[in-house]
Amino acid sequence: MRTEDDSEPRTRRRKTIPLALRIELYDRAFVLRKKGLSYSRICETLGAEYGVRPSKGQLSYWLRGIHGPFGSANRFLAEPTPELAYVIGVKLGDGSLNRKGYNRRIRLQSIDLDFVLEFDRCLSKVLRTRSHAPWFDTKTRMIAIEASSVLLHGFLNQTWEHLKPWISHCNTCISMFLRGFFDSEGCVDKGGHLTCSNSDFALLRFVQHLLSFFKIETTGPRLHTRAGTKISNRGRAYIRRSDVYLIYIRIRSLVGFNLSVGFTIQRKQLRLRRKVRELMANHPSR
Repeated sequence: MRTEDDSEPRTRRRKTIPLALRIELYDRAFVLRKKGLSYSRICETLGAEYGVRPSKGQLSYWLRGIHGPFGSANRFLAEPTPELAYVIGVKLGDGSLNRKGYNRRIRLQSIDLDFVLEFDRCLSKVLRTRSHAPWFDTKTRMIAIEASSVLLHGFLNQTWEHLKPWISHCNTCISMFLRGFFDSEGCVDKGGHLTCSNSDFALLRFVQHLLSFFKIETTGPRLHTRAGTKISNRGRAYIRRSDVYLIYIRIRSLVGFNLSVGFTIQRKQLRLRRKVRELMANHPSR
């Protein structure tokens, strides 16, 4: 029977290096190796430069191409899919990217649970993970969802011009991108008028171009709110930092928008359908 005195000391578990930092170490290790540094010297240099170092075994696996820096992390493959197109659309609207240390997060906050859940469904499909649990942010009084991914964060952090191949891959991707963007930036008033606003004039022009694929006619973009204007939203006051522009979906194109794009957010979709039914009743040939 083993006593406390003769028991073997527990081996301290090596702390996992964050993925973003592992990628930096990985790339730097190859640069140092090309300069002729030994494994020991590379480890010492990485430790001095980054404050952490891979083990010699891990470094050997990297440099010999046996393993990469990703480990068990969920790999993001930049393949064009409708779900990725939706995520891009939301990111260009209400979605946000943030970082804390080496952690990279993709986040959405909204008052609409159905919107949050659809974003999570698409995000989970893209990252090949299980769904993430939403929570209520007491500070913003909105429902929030968040996922961590260095690779997806870096992908979404590109300009929308660079993301065009994934947005315009096929009609389904275009439709899902537009739905994500309109879920974020679209508005249907009580009279059934459909508008969409954003501070990026060129992006709105691109959105209009995509809508034209489905023969959806628009007007604008026109200046909606000037930079410096005081705005109140859900009891919080703030000042617009940039001009906001607006496009308008022509009434005669609402039926086409409902069929080809639509909304995930039911409160918006219900107003749209109500207006579409009214149009169909007054103009059966539409």
